[in-house]
Amino acid sequence: MNFFKYFPKNSEGLYIIYELYSFDNFFRLLLRQGLDHESSFNFILNNCILSGYVWQERIYNKDFNNLVATDAVHPKDASVKAKLIFDISQCLKN
Repeated sequence: MNFFKYFPKNSEGLYIIYELYSFDNFFRLLLRQGLDHESSFNFILNNCILSGYVWQERIYNKDFNNLVATDAVHPKDASVKAKLIFDISQCLKN
């Protein structure tokens, strides 16, 4: 699962997933690695920090069950928005 290196982490070591595009692609990449929906969901709950928006639109509504591995984009492309949000949050701290 070398795609993890493309996604930013916060200071606690959790992957930063604040918007739907990043969530969907991170989830699809887990599916592509052979995890099922439940295992991918559990991985994200244990290893990612999620925004309220992602929680409501994907977790609460269980829309993650509709995601399929074949729709995953390259990890570099999937992580672009997550990196941008991370960079902005770092600038705001300073």
